[in-house]
Amino acid sequence: MNLVSIIIPVYNQEKYLKETLQSVINQSFSNWECVLINDGSVDDSVAIINEYLTQDNRFYFINSENKGVSNARNLALQ
Repeated sequence: MNLVSIIIPVYNQEKYLKETLQSVINQSFSNWECVLINDGSVDDSVAIINEYLTQDNRFYFINSENKGVSNARNLALQ
């Protein structure tokens, strides 16, 4: 079974982030990894990401200065 990589750029998304990450966890397909790229959030997005990092080892975290969504995606692809 192939591994599916999910890339989620995050910039000040505390309002929707838990719902988004829970939806990733709840998928019936289990062979995935999820790369979360914080793009300089100033809200509680990083705290929420840290919660999920401790719950599931398929989540990975990259912290970055705010450089835009394209840069965030490119970081994840590296």
